[in-house]
Amino acid sequence: MWVTSRYSAASQIPDCYLLTKTELQGFTDRQRKDHIFDIIGNSKMTDRVMDHVTFHKSVDYLCQIPPICTLTANVFKNHLKGKDGYKLYPLSLTEIYTQGLNLQKTSLPETLSKLKNLALLRLGEENLMYEEDLQKTGVNVEEASAFSKKHPFLLKKEQGLFKTSVFRFGHPCVQEYLAASCKMDEIEAKKPSLHSDCCRKLVDEALHDPFGKYDVFLRFVFGLLKERRLLKSSDKLFLYTKKMILEYSLYPRSVSLFHSLREYDSRAFLSEIKYFLRNGFSSPIGDFTAVHWNLILERVRIIEGLQEDFELEASEKCDEKLLGHLPEMLKSLTAMLRFSNLTDKCCPALSSMLSMGESHLRELDLGYNNITNNGVKELVEGLSHPSSRLKCLRLQGCRVSAEACKYLSAAMKRAPKLVELDLSCNDIGDEGLQNLSCGLRDPSCRLEGLRLMQCNIEPQGCSYLASALQENPSFLKYLDLSLNSIGDKGAVELAKKFNLSKLHKLEMNICGLTQLCCAGIGEALGLESSVLWELNLGNNALSDEGFQLLCEGIRKWATLTHLNVSRCWINAKGCAQLTKVLCSVTQFPNGAMHHLEWCRLQLVHLDLSMNCLEDKGGRAIAAGLKKSLIFLKTLNLSHCCLSDECCDELASGLASSDSRISELDLSGNELQDRGVKKLCVD
Repeated sequence: MWVTSRYSAASQIPDCYLLTKTELQGFTDRQRKDHIFDIIGNSKMTDRVMDHVTFHKSVDYLCQIPPICTLTANVFKNHLKGKDGYKLYPLSLTEIYTQGLNLQKTSLPETLSKLKNLALLRLGEENLMYEEDLQKTGVNVEEASAFSKKHPFLLKKEQGLFKTSVFRFGHPCVQEYLAASCKMDEIEAKKPSLHSDCCRKLVDEALHDPFGKYDVFLRFVFGLLKERRLLKSSDKLFLYTKKMILEYSLYPRSVSLFHSLREYDSRAFLSEIKYFLRNGFSSPIGDFTAVHWNLILERVRIIEGLQEDFELEASEKCDEKLLGHLPEMLKSLTAMLRFSNLTDKCCPALSSMLSMGESHLRELDLGYNNITNNGVKELVEGLSHPSSRLKCLRLQGCRVSAEACKYLSAAMKRAPKLVELDLSCNDIGDEGLQNLSCGLRDPSCRLEGLRLMQCNIEPQGCSYLASALQENPSFLKYLDLSLNSIGDKGAVELAKKFNLSKLHKLEMNICGLTQLCCAGIGEALGLESSVLWELNLGNNALSDEGFQLLCEGIRKWATLTHLNVSRCWINAKGCAQLTKVLCSVTQFPNGAMHHLEWCRLQLVHLDLSMNCLEDKGGRAIAAGLKKSLIFLKTLNLSHCCLSDECCDELASGLASSDSRISELDLSGNELQDRGVKKLCVD
C-alpha cells in the first residue's frame, strides 16, 4: 500500500509495484465549511472565509487536509473583521503560514531556530525524527518535548517502539515553510548583491530535481522574498524564472515554477500574455514560439480557474445566492446578471470585488434588476478604486434616476478604464444627462460608448451632452439616443457643438427627427476625417429632402458601412438620390504624398424597409445595382409597396457581375407568384 498526498511522490511509485490506485479524500466542501464554522462560530463570517479559500485554487486544495483547514480558519478568524462587510483581502499561501504559525511570538526562539535548521537539513526526507536526528542541529529530546507541547502544529511528539520518543513536523508543508524561512535567514545575512544569484540557484535545483521535493519549498521562498522585501519585482530573478517556465512549458516542472512565481506576484505573466495576444507570434520574453505561450495561457486559465462568462440563474433569493459565487465571478471576464432578481443589497459585495486587483472582470451586466440609486452609489465606490479593471457597466432598466448619474459622473473622472456605460431604459431625464455631462467633460474621462436609449431625454438634455462633448471630444465612439424626444432642436445642437464624424456609431432611432437635422448629419458624413461607420436614423420623418442631404454626404466620402433609414417617409424621389450613391465613387489620400485614388464606397448594409418606395423606387434602386461600385451585401426592402412590375429590373440588378448582395428582404410586398418567378429566372 502506497499512501501519499502529493503528485511528485506518487509519480515515483514504479508501475510494476502498483496494482490498484485508491485516492484518499480529505474534507468535502460541506465538511470543510462545518469545520470552519466550528472554529469561527459565525455563519456569515464562515461564508466570507469560504470565499477567501476558494479564491486561490491551490489554497482551496490544501484546505481539504484537516490540519491545513484548521490553520487557515484560525488565520482568517483574526484576519477578517465584521465591519469589513464583503471586502475580500486574499492571502497567499505564504501569508497564511506566516500569520498562522506566528513564529515571532514563540516563547522558545532558540529551539525554533534549531528546528528551522533541522527542517532545511531534512528537506525531502521522511517526516519522522528520532533523538539522533534532533541532535544534528543541537536539539535534545526534553527541549523538543517542551516545544511540542506549546506548538503542536509545528512539532508533534509520538511514542515509538520500546517507548522511544519520535517527533515529526505537524505537516510536510510546515517543514517546508520552516526550511524556506531558514534559507531566507541565510540569504538575508549575505550582501544584497548576492540575494538574486542565491535564489536563482534554488530555482535551478527545483527545476532539475526529479522527485519534486523542492516544489512547495521554493514557493515559500518566493513568498518570503516578497514579505521581507529582499528583491524588487524588476529583479533579474523573476525574468529568469519566466524564461525557465517557458523553456520547460511541456514538462510538469514548469507548473511548480509557475506557482512559485505567482506567490510573489499573483498577476505574474498576465502582462506578457496580453502582449503576446496583441502581437501574435512576437514573444515579449526571449525566442519563444506561439506553442510555448499558448501552453502558458492555458495553464493560467486552468490554475486560476479562469472562464469567459459567468451567468446567474434567477431565483427568489438571488442576492444571497450571488454572494456564494464571488470567487467564481472574480475569475470571469464577463458577468451576465441581467434579469437575475437582484437588488441593491448585492452591490456592496460587487463593489468590493471590483476594487480587488486580482479581479479579472471586464464587463458587468446588471440589466433589469432592482439596483436603484443606492446600489449605484455602492458600485461606484468599487469602480472608482485604482485597482478596478472594469471596462463595461450595463445598468439597463435598473430603476436609477438623475441622482445615480451624479455618482456615475464621479466614476468617469476616477475610473479611466471604464470605456462603456449603458443606462438605457432608466428615467434619468435631462437632469440626469446634465449630471453625467460633468463627468464627460472631465479630461480624465475615457468613455468610448454611451447608451441612453429610452431615458426620457429632451432637447435640453441633448444640449448638456453637446456642450460636454464639445469640451472633451476625443474618446466617445458610440452614442445611442434612440427612443428619446430630442427632436431636430436636440440633434442640430449636437451636430453644431460636437463633430459627429468622430463617432464610429450613432443611433437616433425614434427621436422625432425631420429633414431639418439632416444637413448637419450629412455634413459630418462628407468630411474627409469622418470615421462614422454605422448610422441608425430609423422611424423618423426625414422625407425625401432629408434623405437627399444624407446621400450627398455619403457620396463625398467612403466610410459608412451600415445605414438604417427604415420608416423614414422616403419615396421614389429619394431612391433617385440613392441611385447616385450606388453608382458613385469617391477619392481618398493614399501614402505619404497623399495622392488621390479612387475608391468604392464601403456601404455594406442598407435598410430601407417600411418606406413607400413603390415600383418606381424599386426600379431606381435596381438601376443603381446594375452599376454598383460599392460592397453592398444586405438590402432590406420589406414593406416598401413593391409589386411584380419592378421584379424584372431587380433581378437584372442582382444578376449583375458587380453585385455582391447575399441577403435581400422583400417580405411584406405584393410580388405575388409572377414577381417571385421573375426573380428566380435570373
